[in-house]
Amino acid sequence: MPELRPHPYAHRPPRRPLRLPFRRTPPPERAAPPSLRWLLYIGVALTAVLVALAVPYLVSYLLTALGS
Repeated sequence: MPELRPHPYAHRPPRRPLRLPFRRTPPPERAAPPSLRWLLYIGVALTAVLVALAVPYLVSYLLTALGS
């Protein structure tokens, strides 16, 4: 049976493949992220509509629960 002892782990950083050419020019500028402001406005509007539709039902349920 083999002897049980911890394996000496040594991390080695990744090596660059030799076939890749070195970059001579800087990388291109990244495009700005898209604006999500319209999605925020639409979400707030949909939430307002949902609340406006749900409030009368909740009030009616509360009135029937208190009346019985």
